[in-house]
Amino acid sequence: MKNDPVNILFIVLPYLAKGYEKKKNTESVLVFPYGVLSIVSYIKANAKKKINIKILDLNLYKSDEMAEVLKKHLEIIQPDIAAISMMFESSYNHLGWISKQIKDYNNKTIVVLGGGAATVSWTMINELAYIDALCYGEGEYTLSELVDSENLLETLNSNPAWVTRKSLLDNKIPQPWYVENINEVIDIDYELIDIKSYNMREAFSPFSSVKTSSQVRQFFIVTSRGCPFNCVFCTAHSISGKKVRCADVDILIKHVRRLVNDHGMNVLTIYDDQLLFNRPRAKEFFRRLAEFKLRIEAPNGLSVAFIDEEMAALMKLAGLDTVCLAIESGSSHMVYDVIHKPLRLEMVKPVVESLQRNNIFVEGYFVVGLPGEAEEDRDETVHFIKNVGLDWGNFNLAVPLRGSDLYNICKEKGYIDPNYRMGELGMHDYIIKTPDLDPSYIKEKRYLMNLDVNFVNNHRMKIGDYQTAILCFQDVIVRHENHAFAYFYLAKALAMLNKDPKEILFALDKVDEIIKKDNTWNNRFRYFNIDLTAEKNKLVLKSN
Repeated sequence: MKNDPVNILFIVLPYLAKGYEKKKNTESVLVFPYGVLSIVSYIKANAKKKINIKILDLNLYKSDEMAEVLKKHLEIIQPDIAAISMMFESSYNHLGWISKQIKDYNNKTIVVLGGGAATVSWTMINELAYIDALCYGEGEYTLSELVDSENLLETLNSNPAWVTRKSLLDNKIPQPWYVENINEVIDIDYELIDIKSYNMREAFSPFSSVKTSSQVRQFFIVTSRGCPFNCVFCTAHSISGKKVRCADVDILIKHVRRLVNDHGMNVLTIYDDQLLFNRPRAKEFFRRLAEFKLRIEAPNGLSVAFIDEEMAALMKLAGLDTVCLAIESGSSHMVYDVIHKPLRLEMVKPVVESLQRNNIFVEGYFVVGLPGEAEEDRDETVHFIKNVGLDWGNFNLAVPLRGSDLYNICKEKGYIDPNYRMGELGMHDYIIKTPDLDPSYIKEKRYLMNLDVNFVNNHRMKIGDYQTAILCFQDVIVRHENHAFAYFYLAKALAMLNKDPKEILFALDKVDEIIKKDNTWNNRFRYFNIDLTAEKNKLVLKSN
């Protein structure tokens, strides 16, 4: 009937590829489906028709439960529209059976696909027999128009933000429909999900609450969209465009206040790509966040270029105890010629010193294994980290994500297997192979770089801040319990502070236990010329 509500089922695909099960010691957390929540919140606030919306997050269920859970939701909701969210390529292999089950239940249901991984792979609509259309770019306006449409199929074929098999056949290039006023998408409605079903985890930091996570009430916010830069490995500009669109500080503070008052939020995670791009706005936002006495984190990384002494002080005042800088490489050749990042490396050290003067722990993000990278570039990065005094280095393997320039380069030059198909790449796989890049060597080198700067030459140990170093090593152990270097350097830091001998001996016993299970650790100690027996004897003597 004309006045009947439009029934909409939003389905969040599992993050893990089909066939993978979560293994012990694999860091895996359930995070709010923020993108879907943003779209659904917008539709609820703006739909002209009566609507009935339900979110089904399949990450909340075991693999063998998913089909039955989907069946029950289809029976209860009887969706007119089924909207599937695919944020990660690893989810692709779930897409076929889920879309088929929906169409098998009711062939008249309109099935649409969206999300970051869908946008950057929009031509795959040809492979998806049970998907009617793919949403290109941001989904709030596009889905809202569809919901209010009198003719769903006609809207899918007329709006250039939708990709269909027909539009592909007609060689039409999709045009995104970006949210121009970000104020409209800030007030997320968390009543749409069961908050208690999720277990977000704060990013690595000596000051995170990872050891007492039951006390954490963590929520996300995205205060801006878009990135004007074009780093070779990044897809942000492909998904949200190059124009940076920012929400007003008043709107942001109103939402933060609601999260604190209604949900008891004590940790706020800001997921902007360019949080500091509008410097006056960022400073005002930090200034006004201070009243809430929250722990603030920005794990996507911050741009060095926008941080001055005032910014550093205001970030600390707001509640940032740890700042992650998006540096990517300590080699000027890599930064300028390969990554194409608008960063002058000589700017980094003064910014690090400014942040540390404000008692902020400073991490740096780095990428290892890009085509064009030589051994000297990797060694230069290690030297750079030590020279600028970074407290921690986070090393990521280069991943040729679809939609990035890196993917196009690798495909064109044959650096990745030409038979590599959608859904075959895990989030931590390294698949680039060139005459200068052997995957097995790059993976081990990246790990040795990590051990070098974060353990063997740990900055906090070097300056005598053993308590912060202890917190770092403990955080590593919570996340990776079989980490021999973390236990060994924990023992050293404990000994320097004359802590309980039992704690020191326990840590040393764990080193032995881990090495017995995995002799790779012995090889790594030898790589750094560490005489483990002699060092342990010194620590035992010191602890007695």
